[in-house]
Amino acid sequence: MSTFFGEIGALLSRADDDEETDSKPMYTLSVSKEGRSVKKECKLGIFTVGELASTFAQSYLIPDNAHCLFNINYLPNPKLNDYITFAFGTKSKLNVSKAASAFFINKDVIVCDISSHVPEMLMIDLCEKILKKIKCEEVLVLTSNPASSFKSEDSQSQEKNFLKSLATSQYTSSRTCTIPRLEAPNFLSHFSAAVMAEFEVKKKPALCIINYVESCLYDSADVQAFERVFSENLPVKLVPLNDATSNLAKRMKIKISRETNLYT
Repeated sequence: MSTFFGEIGALLSRADDDEETDSKPMYTLSVSKEGRSVKKECKLGIFTVGELASTFAQSYLIPDNAHCLFNINYLPNPKLNDYITFAFGTKSKLNVSKAASAFFINKDVIVCDISSHVPEMLMIDLCEKILKKIKCEEVLVLTSNPASSFKSEDSQSQEKNFLKSLATSQYTSSRTCTIPRLEAPNFLSHFSAAVMAEFEVKKKPALCIINYVESCLYDSADVQAFERVFSENLPVKLVPLNDATSNLAKRMKIKISRETNLYT
């Protein structure tokens, strides 16, 4: 589905026809580990979308002792699995995968980390489910894209790694962003587009920062590019964790080790 901010995901038929598997929702979302001890309201909700933004959040924003408000998981629809069993005589195990985790940082900030592996068809439902559980006055979305996907008339002089931003009209009417604006024909996609579109409709301020990187095999410099958020005029002054640098070094060491094992 296309919105002002970009492509969210494919529309699914919600018809209930047992004879056509295409009409069955392929996945279901479920909430687990939901705590009631902390209010799920904040001045600023931060959504980190994808591995690069998640690494930044885990290194700079989310302390080790942060309270997890809830997890949202997704799994194949049991009805679809029953149909496959009936048709092919085999029954596969339903694997539960994490779609999102929300963390209480302080009374003003909640960070919600979105998995990069969530199927496109779940983006709208996932966005709606999260925003029903967290009441944010404003949101900041951090995400990344391959630099090769960026379209520009002067692509020759474009840096290999760079930041762009996109904001709702309510945000731009009262504030400016120091990060250059994302211009057409470039656009957001999937969860980032869903959140921004939702806040545009509700006439609420929202800012998305897109980190364009040369390779999916990102390094610490790519993660550190997100440090620009600490100088932005947000409703809450964000401050990095005291051990952010060492946190990032540890995570990058684990990442490099994992990638080395993968290719050897």
